[in-house]
Amino acid sequence: MNSSLIKTIIFSLGITFFISNDLAAQDDSYYHALGLRGGPMSGISYKRFVFPPAGVIEGILGFNFTNGRVTTLTGLYEHHFFLSYRMNFFAGAGVTIGGGNNTFVLAPEAIIGLEYNVETFPLNFSLDYKPTYRLFDNEFLFNEFALSIRYILN
Repeated sequence: MNSSLIKTIIFSLGITFFISNDLAAQDDSYYHALGLRGGPMSGISYKRFVFPPAGVIEGILGFNFTNGRVTTLTGLYEHHFFLSYRMNFFAGAGVTIGGGNNTFVLAPEAIIGLEYNVETFPLNFSLDYKPTYRLFDNEFLFNEFALSIRYILN
């Protein structure tokens, strides 16, 4: 994959994350958080509330070095449903692009999960399930469960 294309995509996602207005999702919630994601496609996760009270964008830079050294970039839009003061359920969809080891990945994805914000420390945990359909391989993947741990940047 062309490195200038990857740089353009990363720059565009960065602009989307940081230019949007700082709108609060709820008095006790966060504006944005950054952390690590562990699962079949491990990497870096960034979440930002963009539409009050519960619209969120998430960007994931994923790495899979055990199966062909694939690197991906995922953009998701999620809606959060607040279950309690610190816990919420979320669902959404997005797209993943990436490549490596002579392969190109383009995949629409869905996501559902639970998220918990620690009360005494600016930390957030989420457990999610992200099924995907790889367009060029014509295959569904149902194996991506992941745990993310993010530091709340507010």
